[in-house]
Amino acid sequence: MERNRQLYSACEQGDTDCVQALLEQGCEVDCPLDDEENTAIQVAAANGNEQVVRLLIMRGAGLDKSNIFGWTPLLQASRYGHTNIVALLHQHQADIHTKTRYGTSAMMLAAKGGHLQTLKFLIESGVDMNGVGDGCEFTPLLVAAQHGHDAVLRVLLDRGCDVNFYTPSTGLTPLMTAALNGHMTTAQIIIERGGDPNMTNVCDKTALEIATMRDKREVRGYLDRKTTNKPKTSPDAIKPDIIE
Repeated sequence: MERNRQLYSACEQGDTDCVQALLEQGCEVDCPLDDEENTAIQVAAANGNEQVVRLLIMRGAGLDKSNIFGWTPLLQASRYGHTNIVALLHQHQADIHTKTRYGTSAMMLAAKGGHLQTLKFLIESGVDMNGVGDGCEFTPLLVAAQHGHDAVLRVLLDRGCDVNFYTPSTGLTPLMTAALNGHMTTAQIIIERGGDPNMTNVCDKTALEIATMRDKREVRGYLDRKTTNKPKTSPDAIKPDIIE
């Protein structure tokens, strides 16, 4: 157990010599190092330690081995925007299309973090930009809109993502997601790129109504000028029944 803790720390800190010494002393390259069953290469990938990742690859580490939540080394690297490690793992045949237990893909993680270079690499490597996972209806475009990552949003739209995509169960669009979170410039980009402000979700609410319910005043003012499908009731009478 003590050597496992030392291996975790060395991978986290990027201490290649210590990692090599511990492996030579008998530490298994793919042994679980914590309660989530992260392995050495997962820890190194998450922390951006390329030389440690290279060493572990040479020692036969499982590139697609996942922890209890389905996170692989490539997903860990994508989450934190370590494009060099994503590329290295892909070069050694790690599955670039893998998803977590909850259906989250590498591209969704890059979009969530605003990691533009990682996202571009994944696109160039053939990852589906519109793909959703089991149990997850969000696309990378929706995730980018949710978090207000405008540069990521523009790249995805430039590459042909559907600006009016909506989730099947809730009817949530990128514009609604931007409105929900008060991302003014994101909403503007979506409208400029053909986003329909008159679309409604399953509760029959537009992005304008969502912005009103969430008191996102700047976005509300902008959408009020762009929306023709307006509620017959006053904004104060709108019930907060949005599905998130």
